[in-house]
Amino acid sequence: MGAGLAGCAGSPDSGGDFSAQRETVTAFMTALERGDAQQASTYLSDTTSFAREAMTDEFYAKAVEHPADARISVATDIDDKVAVQVDFRLGDDDRELNLMLDQADPPRIEQWSGMPTILRSGGGDGRLVISGALTLDLGAESTYASLLPARYSVAFSGSATADDVDAFDLDFPVSPEATDARLPDGVSFAGGALEFGR
Repeated sequence: MGAGLAGCAGSPDSGGDFSAQRETVTAFMTALERGDAQQASTYLSDTTSFAREAMTDEFYAKAVEHPADARISVATDIDDKVAVQVDFRLGDDDRELNLMLDQADPPRIEQWSGMPTILRSGGGDGRLVISGALTLDLGAESTYASLLPARYSVAFSGSATADDVDAFDLDFPVSPEATDARLPDGVSFAGGALEFGR
């Protein structure tokens, strides 16, 4: 893993407007690159949408891919918040993360695009297993869950009226442009919701 956020430390990205927010994002992405979920969580203002297991190094180590080669491309203010866009790679794929930070001292990350992910079952109750270690119970009603940015292996075990879905790789946060071509039969993504089973 890289030792720091490309394009930030020791570069024009590390100073100028919103330098404190940039430093927080630098530290957050560097922790993700190193697989240090517990450290990454310290830069978040609220972790209540995360399962406790999802914030551990042991769980994060099971991810198929962690972010790499991250670079801040844009930082701008929106009302009383600061929006920071980070470009990075997951495996061979280019990805983008849009984060919203407060203006506290030090700043903390409040959320990012696609957080939390809306999950539900399209055909009766079922269980979603992530990285073989985290199980989420799903039903027709929406379940909201957050994961640190990474590529995870997910599988769905449905009830008698919902089809099982074998394990496949899925990037979090979930986005339409990065997801459509990767979803297997029995999984769909529309209206911001990831639906399993039929």
